[in-house]
Amino acid sequence: MNRLTLRHLTFIGANVEAASVDFAPGTTVIRGPSDTGKSFIVDAIDFMLGAAKLKEIPEREGYSTALLGLTLPSGELVTLSRAVNGGNFGLYEGDVRSGPLDPQSQTLSAMHSASSTGNLSRYFLTWLGLDEKRIRRNQRNQTDSLSFRNVAHLCVVDETQMQAETPPALSGRPTDKTKEVSTLKLLLQNQDDSDLIETQPKRERDRLTDAKSEVVDRLLAGLEEQVRNSGGITELRAQAGRLNVSIAEQTSSIQELTDTRSGVMQELARIDRLAMAIQRRSDDATSLDSRFQLLRDQYTSDLGRLEMIAEAGTLLGYFSPGQCAFCGADSEHQHFNEDNTEDTTYFRESVLAEHRKTSALRSDLLETLVVLSGQRDELSQRHSGLIESARDVRIRLADLDNALRPYRSSLNELLESRSAADRQLAAYEQIERLVALQTEFASQGQEEVVAAVTGMQLTTLDALSEEISIRLQAWGVPDADRVRYDRDEQDIVGGAQLRSAHGKGIRAILHAAFTIALAQYCFNRELPHPGFVVLDSPLVTYRPPEEGEPTDPDDVLDASVAARFYADIQRNFDGQILIMENMDPPDGLDAESVDVPFTKTASYGRYGYFPVREPVESATSDRP
Repeated sequence: MNRLTLRHLTFIGANVEAASVDFAPGTTVIRGPSDTGKSFIVDAIDFMLGAAKLKEIPEREGYSTALLGLTLPSGELVTLSRAVNGGNFGLYEGDVRSGPLDPQSQTLSAMHSASSTGNLSRYFLTWLGLDEKRIRRNQRNQTDSLSFRNVAHLCVVDETQMQAETPPALSGRPTDKTKEVSTLKLLLQNQDDSDLIETQPKRERDRLTDAKSEVVDRLLAGLEEQVRNSGGITELRAQAGRLNVSIAEQTSSIQELTDTRSGVMQELARIDRLAMAIQRRSDDATSLDSRFQLLRDQYTSDLGRLEMIAEAGTLLGYFSPGQCAFCGADSEHQHFNEDNTEDTTYFRESVLAEHRKTSALRSDLLETLVVLSGQRDELSQRHSGLIESARDVRIRLADLDNALRPYRSSLNELLESRSAADRQLAAYEQIERLVALQTEFASQGQEEVVAAVTGMQLTTLDALSEEISIRLQAWGVPDADRVRYDRDEQDIVGGAQLRSAHGKGIRAILHAAFTIALAQYCFNRELPHPGFVVLDSPLVTYRPPEEGEPTDPDDVLDASVAARFYADIQRNFDGQILIMENMDPPDGLDAESVDVPFTKTASYGRYGYFPVREPVESATSDRP
């Protein structure tokens, strides 16, 4: 039988230790606490099988290339390489686990193409015997070339898909439902839809409806591509809710810092205003001091001239009694100051009086200059203090700006992420409207799925139902003998309820049973199947409720289920199976199985998928 076998998943990069995990050809269990990289391994395997993008986590930093080792149906060992940012694949012969990489022997495009064999999808499908198969696309029997991505979601199931209410064979994308049912039919019956004859409308009304449907199909194709890797509308809504909470928290933090910054800015403005006012007063005092200095110099000059006049008058006798030097009057005609006992003249008295007045003015001016100098010193000290205070406030302002910067950057990233989520949600809403519009066009949407469903034989579905029931009975799941696969709902019915009506614990175990049973069904009948199954958290453990909180019995599994589950997949499953779980297998594993425990403790064992790089960063999601 043509099967692929996963050998190892390795990440390499410059200046980092390679991160690698080996897979057994039978059962591999990767177990350990949350946030150690288990879910990342599932995502990375899907990425290396053709998914568009790889989850970004901090521990991935420094790693540039992912390597997936495979054993082909021929027994040949090959390695696929791909840049972590996506793009085409490199194909190498042999087991490659380190760099630098040699030139690849072949380059494979990541995009499926029916007209070219140089892509990963056609490469896998050729080895599996599924190349050039076609699957129904719509009611008119239009078909698409089968892509490996149509098959991959039936064997690689992440934790979200495992617990989702969506039927296990479907992705939840409305535009893919017909193709997904046709793909399941192809695996179960080895019968594709290449023999379908496309029907043509016969009436004008039908032609008009067909034209409208064609437009809607094109719009849906574009929207489908837009949301292809979005994770589904439920996850998007949950993501948008988480983003809104984060944005509100960031906005609150920014508002607090902004309010504080506003107060600091007001304080800085007040200090600047005071400093400017004091500077103006200081400038006025300086200007006044300059004018007073000029006046002092003038007084000093005037006093010097008066002293010179007094000295000259004495020398020339202007101040002695006798004939007046100015008017020539004789002394008997001169009138002396009778109160003045000195022998002098009116001229001398005038000089002395002027000297006394100028000296008094100069003395008052000197006192004023002293007071003015003190005021200038005080203003200078106050101005210096305000400048120092302004410097301290500006430092506080810079600290607040530095504190705000990461918040604003983070808020911008959150807003961009929410905008992207809003666009994806809007695309889903538009898809729903377009699908509803198609329903109006003669209920084509339902008829398309009905046309695909009716091609599935009831005997085939009975056999699949029996295979699922065998699995569940082996695991000890309640009501396992009353489980069947419903053709109309494309879902598992257990305990008289659709799988979607159960709690997440039962939904997960039923999804695991479907995926494993589908693979075993194909193995038993030598039908094409990838040959491996990858399941993330099939055994959901239930957290006991808080006191007074009701318990949902659908989320509680008997403790023996886990032990029986591991015993069954190791001894009764003929393919390769990879299990990611938080809890340890109760009874351990067989010698042929590979057990990969992650400890999340750097001091012993293996911390997680990626090697520990100091310091160990705390995680917020299931990552290494």
